[in-house]
Amino acid sequence: MGILDRVSTLVRANVNDMLDRAEDPEKMANEYIRQLEQQLYEAKTNVASAMADATRLNNQQARYDAETESWARKAEAALRANNEELARGALARKVQAAKLAEQYTQQSDAQDSQVEQLQNALVQLEARISETRAKRELIIAKKNRVATQEAIRRTVSGIGKINALEKLEDLEERVDHDLARSEALDKLEQGT
Repeated sequence: MGILDRVSTLVRANVNDMLDRAEDPEKMANEYIRQLEQQLYEAKTNVASAMADATRLNNQQARYDAETESWARKAEAALRANNEELARGALARKVQAAKLAEQYTQQSDAQDSQVEQLQNALVQLEARISETRAKRELIIAKKNRVATQEAIRRTVSGIGKINALEKLEDLEERVDHDLARSEALDKLEQGT
């Protein structure tokens, strides 16, 4: 392995280690939720747009259905008035309106199907966001538990390192020794 490969591997390892330490699980979970909420907003916008298209197609279908009926009535009226040419023209327009109505029916049905698929995807996304929020709360609880356990560990290990009773006993022995020496000096001075 060349020196550049080793340096490259070392740099990658250090960068990855820094990123791992910098990642706060709570902040990362919040970011994932923000991303999902952005997707939810976009999905709702798409559903609303698809629903508007479906309404427009349904209105066009209804318009051409009504137009088909209107031309059929006009053709019947022309036949009753013995005007075959006018009746043929009305029937031709009826056929044209019926074709458009059929095309809009097909488009409307397809659009309704797409709206339903989008709404199902929206429900799934909302469930995913709810699940992600629940997981975030669990992660936060675990993170807090880790912090508590670390605090307990530090406290317990600190107790072993700094034993106040032993320190006080050492101080008491020194004071007792100083007191005994002072008393001995007093006795020596009085005895002279």
